[in-house]
Amino acid sequence: MSAAGFLGLLVAGLAIDICARLGLGPATAGQALGAAMRTTPGRAVVLLTWLWIGVHFLAR
Repeated sequence: MSAAGFLGLLVAGLAIDICARLGLGPATAGQALGAAMRTTPGRAVVLLTWLWIGVHFLAR
């Protein structure tokens, strides 16, 4: 059941990214990450997100 949820999130993320690249959406994932990395608080949020992902998904 959880694998289906992760697959759904992956498909939704890819669909949003593709729409953004075609000009149908707000921004690509790379553009959003680049904008976040320009400021110190944005860098902190990116770091905390990577830590959260690592602890909850990769450390098991």
